[in-house]
Amino acid sequence: MAHLPPLQVDTFVSPPTRINTGLSDINKQWWQPETSTLIHGPSNAVLCDPPITIQKCTILADWIDSILVLYATSARPKKTLQFIFITHAHGDHFFGAPILQARFPGVKIIATATVAAGMPEQYTPEMYESVWKVLFPDGQLSEQQVCATALPASNEFVLDGHTLKTYDVSADHKESSILHVPSLDLVVCGDVVYGDCHQYFVEANTPERRRLWLDALDVVDSLNPKILVASHKRASQIDGAYLVAATRKYIIDFETLAAENEAGAWQTLYQRIKEAYPQRWNDFLLEASCKAYFSIDPFGETEAT
Repeated sequence: MAHLPPLQVDTFVSPPTRINTGLSDINKQWWQPETSTLIHGPSNAVLCDPPITIQKCTILADWIDSILVLYATSARPKKTLQFIFITHAHGDHFFGAPILQARFPGVKIIATATVAAGMPEQYTPEMYESVWKVLFPDGQLSEQQVCATALPASNEFVLDGHTLKTYDVSADHKESSILHVPSLDLVVCGDVVYGDCHQYFVEANTPERRRLWLDALDVVDSLNPKILVASHKRASQIDGAYLVAATRKYIIDFETLAAENEAGAWQTLYQRIKEAYPQRWNDFLLEASCKAYFSIDPFGETEAT
């Protein structure tokens, strides 16, 4: 095989967004930071996981354009955004994609067949109207529904001659995937791996589901990445394989603390997690996860004190 020009990779972390949770605590009125990954060769690029709102994706589009034009010369035009890859079927990872489609005509939205099949559920009235549009009111979300083209059974696609491989896994959403770029020793992890944000257990709310998440971390480890991107983290936090161990430990610690508090209340579990992980962000989703463990409406009105 002829030597291929190397790929490049950049990341953009969209800052936290104020949301309408109905909770009085200011620390529970924010959506977590969201990381988008741009992988690009000499001619084309793929953007992984656009953020949720119109405003965030408009800012992201400007950033993408600024990166793609960096490499333009009189002999070689600006790079083309060829693909948008969706790691998993949570709306905060694809609702903003129509903004990028308008800005970069011809871009193709892709996902594994499993993830693509799970995405429409985010547009059901129970999810889109009763959850997402309540959290993000007043026209913050695009009304254009996103459909992804399913990758072939190989779960591979090609970017400027480089084969990129995806793996179906289960994490905070049952329809999840990771993207492996062998030539960069890179794994884009979506919500399989977290930085310093509280992990979301509303759906991974049984021992079996959390075991599948631990299995997904084993898949990441098996790829021996030198570079690893987590979706939700502090903007200053360096991406790296150490985050796999941190994500695994958080799952195990959550289960341990929950088991110790089996006869207690969700508020006690919430406080125990806060004490164990004071640096982690997004108390809103931590509260929801603790409620879900005790089979309480995760987005109800009561809150920890």
